[in-house]
Amino acid sequence: MLFPLSMLVIAITDVFIYLDFVKYYTVIAVLIFTFYGLCSFLLKDFISKKDVKLKVFASPPVIVSIILIGYLIFSIIDLVLPKIINSVGAMSLIVIGLLLFVTICFFIYVSDRYEKSIYLFIAACCTLFVDALLAINELYYYSREFTILINGVEILGIYFFTKFFIDTKPIDIKSINDTYF
Repeated sequence: MLFPLSMLVIAITDVFIYLDFVKYYTVIAVLIFTFYGLCSFLLKDFISKKDVKLKVFASPPVIVSIILIGYLIFSIIDLVLPKIINSVGAMSLIVIGLLLFVTICFFIYVSDRYEKSIYLFIAACCTLFVDALLAINELYYYSREFTILINGVEILGIYFFTKFFIDTKPIDIKSINDTYF
């Protein structure tokens, strides 16, 4: 039931975005945070405490990825903050929800316990792209081509998120160990 609810929330969010992004920014932020919360809650059965390994964070690719994602978020906030200075709380909700969702997707992907975890990685990348480009498109430089690109990537992200739930199965660790070790 949570999945259809999350899809309804994102559809309502898109309506408010098209009506007036600046006017409804607080409502949009709450809806986006709700969407990320629902999606994160849907993924709770795919992650366990043993999947969260701190030594994974010490690897160079992960450190570079964290720095790049952090820089992306900082740059977008720095760019659009003057236009939404009265909505810092709403913007914080979006960033917190986004980071929670992306972190959960990352841990599921890195734990490599499910066959189609790459789909979650793609969905997380799509959400990062959509949130970044949406803020630029609506608050800084509007372009119809950006709107088309945002909608396409949003649909692609939802497709891969949905595909993960449909296609994923746990990886049989015993057969992998037998094959490679």
